[in-house]
Amino acid sequence: MPAAWAPRAAAAAGSAPSVVPKTVVAPTPKAVSSAQAAVAAFVASGPSRWRGAPLRHPRGTAFYPTVVRWANLVRVVMSQLEIPQSYLAGVLSQIQQESAGQPKVINLWDSNAKAGTPSMGLLQIIAPTYRAYAKAGYKSLKYQAVPYTNLWAALAYAKSRYGMAKFAAWSTGSNVSY
Repeated sequence: MPAAWAPRAAAAAGSAPSVVPKTVVAPTPKAVSSAQAAVAAFVASGPSRWRGAPLRHPRGTAFYPTVVRWANLVRVVMSQLEIPQSYLAGVLSQIQQESAGQPKVINLWDSNAKAGTPSMGLLQIIAPTYRAYAKAGYKSLKYQAVPYTNLWAALAYAKSRYGMAKFAAWSTGSNVSY
């Protein structure tokens, strides 16, 4: 991992602690730009406590806590990919359907798995699609289930293949596969 980690005390009593990067270690002896360091920190980031307005599933129910913990990271990736923030609940509802917010989930039962390319990660993306849409510098499959890079590739794929209509459909609770 490109960062050393230290637990951060929970802001409110009874809330789960989160982790934050303590230092970012450069991947080479050369100086790393602040933009590269920021990307490395995102790649290494984990779940965090949502501090925005209360989030509700498009169908009106509550999100699983395991899904809401990814909302901050989802917002970052959406911003980087120029996906309107109004689709946040829709993307979270797709994460809830695909992985229940568990980043290490691997689908071992569907047709992709039977063909030897199981989907994995928060948004359950298969290896060929991951490689095709991964952020530059993160095409190695060792990053496929890393939350930031998984979200990046899956959202870049959905945007490229289906356009904003897919995010609009997700935002109505129509969580069909992509």
